[in-house]
Amino acid sequence: MSARKARSTKPSARRLFAEGKKLLNHGSGAEDYTAAIKLLEQAAMLGHVNARVWLGAAFDYGLGTKQNRRVALKHYQIAADAGDANAQYHVGVFYHDGTGVRRNYQTAVSWLRKAVKQGDAEAMYLLGLCYRYGRGVPRNPKQGFRLQLEAARRRVLEAQFSVGVCLSRGEGVRADLHQAFRWYLLAAKRGHKDAAHNVAYFYETGRGVREDKKKAEFWYSRAKQ
Repeated sequence: MSARKARSTKPSARRLFAEGKKLLNHGSGAEDYTAAIKLLEQAAMLGHVNARVWLGAAFDYGLGTKQNRRVALKHYQIAADAGDANAQYHVGVFYHDGTGVRRNYQTAVSWLRKAVKQGDAEAMYLLGLCYRYGRGVPRNPKQGFRLQLEAARRRVLEAQFSVGVCLSRGEGVRADLHQAFRWYLLAAKRGHKDAAHNVAYFYETGRGVREDKKKAEFWYSRAKQ
């Protein structure tokens, strides 16, 4: 067998990643999950950036391995440095929440901005939160609302609730109870409990919508589930 043929029999990083991802998603037991991690680690060592992201998630949530947020951050960081938007968002989250690293809002904002430039909707939501509360940036409710509205339009659940809050309070935007109710209802239908509670309150008090005690009762029950 020639050297060229011998080399071609080695699994590529793409193949290792695909097999590891499949096992992690559809594995039926501990052995499958352990094998998935090994495959993803091999792919990562061969330079597969997305394998780093999946390893980050695996250690982040304890999928197929013991949960270890510091190791998760290490994998996310490598992928973020390589320009992966999802990894940049997660690094931002870790610094924002102080998960596996000392909390640093300015560093969080730096990474979230990079992810936002690549169109990451989750990063838009969290960066908007930073602007709303002045975390790592000067407080700017209008900018915060603008970012979270864009994230809400891209179906980020927490952003849809937050947009309702802003419209209800007149935070960064003119108060509009009808539009606030619309966003609360959208988030509530997707299972957001706080949004469901607010929908119930709006129906109970007739804020932004016609008063309806039965619907209020229904949404209060949904909020408690």
